[in-house]
Amino acid sequence: MKRIAWAAMLLATGACTSTGYKITGDIDELDAEYVYLIHYDGNINVLDSAKVENETFAFRKRALEQPQIAYLSTDKEQPFARIFLENGTIELGGDFINNNGVTVGGTPANDQMQAFNIWAADFGDAYNITENPDDRERLLDQYRQQMEEKVAQNRDNIFGMVLFLENADAFYTPQEILDGIAAFPDEWQQRPEMGELRQKAEKRLRVAEGQPYTEISAPNAEGETVTLKSVIEKKQNKYVLVDFWASWCGPCMGEVPYLTADYAKYHRKGFEIYGVSFDTQRENWLEAIEKNRMEWIQVSDLAGFQCPAGEAYAVQSIPSNFLIRTSDGKIVATQLRGEELGEKLEELLGE
Repeated sequence: MKRIAWAAMLLATGACTSTGYKITGDIDELDAEYVYLIHYDGNINVLDSAKVENETFAFRKRALEQPQIAYLSTDKEQPFARIFLENGTIELGGDFINNNGVTVGGTPANDQMQAFNIWAADFGDAYNITENPDDRERLLDQYRQQMEEKVAQNRDNIFGMVLFLENADAFYTPQEILDGIAAFPDEWQQRPEMGELRQKAEKRLRVAEGQPYTEISAPNAEGETVTLKSVIEKKQNKYVLVDFWASWCGPCMGEVPYLTADYAKYHRKGFEIYGVSFDTQRENWLEAIEKNRMEWIQVSDLAGFQCPAGEAYAVQSIPSNFLIRTSDGKIVATQLRGEELGEKLEELLGE
């Protein structure tokens, strides 16, 4: 269930100056005793706290070696603002009660982020209002163009880095991500977050159309390990769809009617499905299979998104699928949705 990730939580990247940072806040309706400065690294880390007096607060620290992403919270958990923690005076204002009412500025990267967030909020409103597919496509094109312009203008600072990271999976192919990383200065390319994105893109590239399939295995409902290789090597199978899904995933279950129809039509012609569930509850997994008559091969190690099969295919969201030609083991198509799978199978197996 993929979405445009312009508000994802990401870690820091950076450059250095010599002055230190100061954070000041004057926020209407800020009814709290303390404000906490938080950093995320997979866990919530409280970096500092400041007492609130008459809806104002302030933090001050020595110079940072690198800018980083930080958040402000009144309860050490739920943030009310994201900031780029960089040397200089970072100023917060606005209204604490209203959604998105808190503004952030004062330093170059925070000013850029604030301006882009205002534009993106207007875009989001327009995108959510319209139900016309052509209008949505046009708006997405506008968003991508604006995002790419801002990234190009800010490749030497944390705003450009984070904007690219947040949008890479939604808008770019694996090769485009690698090319995008290479366009940043070396100091930014070496950041751990860029390294993680590079690794993901390289893994996705290995399971792109035209690449040989990657072997995976998992237990079926009877506890027997079923390898993908064993399915691909069955003589009667000409094409195998590796389908990643879960019973709790609405879009996944929305694909099931198409899968069952295509399976009934093309199974005897050499089409097989190797379903890999991201469920963590065995009873939910088996109930979904039975209720929806998902009669093809089903496996799961009940590990959710941490399952080795999903990691091998760089699955970031579900539903996700890969169509493999058994004669040479090559991936011939990916992410076939709705009627697209049937159309592809008709092309490959139809008379």
